Amino acid sequence: MKKIYWQSRTPVLFKAVQSGHLPAGANGGNAYDFHAAMALKEDFDLQMDETAVMKKSDSFRSYWWRMAHHSIHTDILICEPSPIVFGRRNKKAKTVAMIHHIDDDLANSSLKHKWFFDRLKKRLSTSVDLVVTVSKHWEEYLKELGCKRIKIIYNSFDLHDYNVSDEEVDAFISKHNFSSDVPIIYIGNAHRQKGVYEAYEALKDKNYQLVMSGSVNHAKDLPVKFLSLHKREYLTLLKASDLVITLSKMTEGWNRIAHEALLSKTPVIGSGTGGMKELLEGARQVIVSDPKSLAEEVENLLKNREHFSSLGYQYVKKFDNHYFVSEWKKVIREITEE
Repeated sequence: MKKIYWQSRTPVLFKAVQSGHLPAGANGGNAYDFHAAMALKEDFDLQMDETAVMKKSDSFRSYWWRMAHHSIHTDILICEPSPIVFGRRNKKAKTVAMIHHIDDDLANSSLKHKWFFDRLKKRLSTSVDLVVTVSKHWEEYLKELGCKRIKIIYNSFDLHDYNVSDEEVDAFISKHNFSSDVPIIYIGNAHRQKGVYEAYEALKDKNYQLVMSGSVNHAKDLPVKFLSLHKREYLTLLKASDLVITLSKMTEGWNRIAHEALLSKTPVIGSGTGGMKELLEGARQVIVSDPKSLAEEVENLLKNREHFSSLGYQYVKKFDNHYFVSEWKKVIREITEE
């Protein structure tokens, strides 16, 4: 059996794969990587590399020193950005890079970040055998860096999780004091970079019930209902919503909120940044580049809600567990047979 080591700096992913359980509040990247690792565990000897995890006591230098002197014996090494930047090249192993997105805004924010991302880009183009990414936007980006072998494996979900009953929706609406007569619009994660301020400004004078969620409310000054929900309640919120808006300013890898909304048969309006554009275009949803047009687009979409929800669901339902597991296993088998 081929041995695989997965290197991630985040303790959340390390602990999740070790325990076989993804904690509530894990971000989209960690969720994707967790499910990929668990899929590979079915057919391969996959281990998480504890040395690659960044500890609270680590400084930039101590982490770099440890990774630069760390050698691991394995057939395949799957690396996230920090281990790619700071780790040693293992010439005896096939190296697979896992890239969700590259934050060029962050890269321009300081010399340290510029160095990090410059080194990441160089190593992606020269020191790995394959890059796995999550959308065509990032495939094109990586090609421009000089990466010669790239594989897209899209974000995927267990479709059964999105079978939320009408009874669950009714109980959720009652519990959280929503009116059943006024449209519920979910405007995303309560964070400035996710565009909640722009959504609020565009819709504040309309007769809608706006709601945002997250583990922490980073937009407390907005007079918008905030909910911190466990997974099932979050999915019920998506199902209960008449519309989901995600005006993210970040260059998204994909957009799991939009994807999960469409699986809930709830239509989406989004900014289309990064890989989100491919998702929204494929699902034939609405892309809004100027928040000033948002109110009009919302009104139009709500009038044709069933049409948009049907189009969206038909597109995203193909990205299921079978697709995701088979694509990841295929990647590993192909690279080990070379």
